[in-house]
Amino acid sequence: MHLADEREQPCADVRAVATAHLDDVRAKIADLKRMERVLKDMVARCGNGTQPECPLIETLFRAS
Repeated sequence: MHLADEREQPCADVRAVATAHLDDVRAKIADLKRMERVLKDMVARCGNGTQPECPLIETLFRAS
């Protein structure tokens, strides 16, 4: 957004900065989608939440 303050920058420079930001956003989205899949699987393992031992806690302890 600070590019708006620098109106004299060549379009190619602005495009390069915007492309880099776009790449960062896409990488973050991919990370969030992976996190979503993992969390969805972990929540599904809980079933209705009436199991005597929590699969979420068991998974966290195994990951440590």
